[in-house]
Amino acid sequence: MEWQKKLRSMPVLYWFSRRMSLWGTISFRLAVYINLIIALFYPYTIDDSLLLMLFWILTGLSVLGVFSQRYGLQPLTAALILRSIYHLGIGNTLILLGSLNLINKVVFVVSFVGNNGTFIMGYKAMVMDVEFLYHLAYVLTSTLGLFVHELFYSILLFDLIYREETLFNVIKSVTRNGRSILLTALLALILVYLFSIVGFLCLKEDFIMEVDPLKGFKKLSKVLHLNGSCTKSREQKKFKAAAEDEDKRACDTLLMCIVTVLNHGLRNGGGVGDVLRKPSKDEPLFPARVVYDLLFYFIVIIIVLNLIFGVIIDTFADLRSEKQKKEEILKTTCFICGLERDKFDNKTVSFEEHINLEHNIWNYLYFIVLLREKNKTDYTGPESYVAHMIKNNNLDWFPRMQAMSLVVTDSDGEQNEMRILQDKLGSTMKVVTTLTAQLTELKEQVSADAEMRWSCCFLLTS
Repeated sequence: MEWQKKLRSMPVLYWFSRRMSLWGTISFRLAVYINLIIALFYPYTIDDSLLLMLFWILTGLSVLGVFSQRYGLQPLTAALILRSIYHLGIGNTLILLGSLNLINKVVFVVSFVGNNGTFIMGYKAMVMDVEFLYHLAYVLTSTLGLFVHELFYSILLFDLIYREETLFNVIKSVTRNGRSILLTALLALILVYLFSIVGFLCLKEDFIMEVDPLKGFKKLSKVLHLNGSCTKSREQKKFKAAAEDEDKRACDTLLMCIVTVLNHGLRNGGGVGDVLRKPSKDEPLFPARVVYDLLFYFIVIIIVLNLIFGVIIDTFADLRSEKQKKEEILKTTCFICGLERDKFDNKTVSFEEHINLEHNIWNYLYFIVLLREKNKTDYTGPESYVAHMIKNNNLDWFPRMQAMSLVVTDSDGEQNEMRILQDKLGSTMKVVTTLTAQLTELKEQVSADAEMRWSCCFLLTS
């Protein structure tokens, strides 16, 4: 807030900073338009009649969108881009849009710095500010797309993750429990290594992979077959062998076994058994092969891989439930006093009126700012008390679980309850008084009977 106060003294920077969301939206839309052009027309083959047809369709949609006052600008922008492609060409249009995107992103970075005051925080704070580094990387990518190659613009589409919280939670579902996922993946690599050793020692002959040679290899094989004099060349012999052999041994070394099991075993739904040689039931190693395939399928494919998927899915579910819980608390609980919405049911003051008028969160913030800006010698009694509490990081000055509106509306009910309690207390006191009188009479009777007995005993003895 202090920086925003200084920012208002710089009108130009303040004008750019207050429109930061607009610059961000323009950058994203320009990136989408650029990538649509690249995806539809790269490598720059175009039909003019198709362009004109699309131009008039989008122009008509923009005219219709003017009446809705919401979706008219986007079709008009697309129509202008198509018109630019028709007159200037795709390359010049991409240069124009890329230049606009780069300039707009630089303006956005200036707005971001002006809004957050990044430069006044020091170089260490700038380097540690991930959001600032992200926007600098965006500027660098836009520069590469403009001056190096236009396919760099495809990276700019990842800005959608930054703009949408749902997609950001998808990324966080992987990174939040990254250590658990990495350890589980390490366990999978260890199991693959152990299965590779077993395959190298016992099932080496079953690791026969079917290879599909390139068409050039087949043509070269025919040429070499017709021209026998060329077969003396070592490189030509290599091409001939690659073209003729369609089955390759994939476990002659332990490294090749590991690569084969890791590559084909994890990518196939049934494990490594789906790509190995199909053995006959009469072979002596047939039982071992069945056990090998089943163990790999149950341990690696079903258990370990599903553990990784389970961690990701559970993390995403936790993030979603946390978000829903936060939203529910913000909607149903007062931030200042902590009272819930149901406490204000059937009261003269509703919950919305309570959080907007009685316990407005911004009014408390303004009061704290007032105490920081006001001279200490001008404090009133309550202000001195609150300032002392804030200095000691004590929140007891907040009205926790209390609200004046509830006290006012409940005063009659509290008086009635007090009257009822007083009546019950009075009746209880009467009962206690009656019992006390009866107990006193009983004691007097007992003492009189005792005296009579003593007198009788004395007369008899005398």
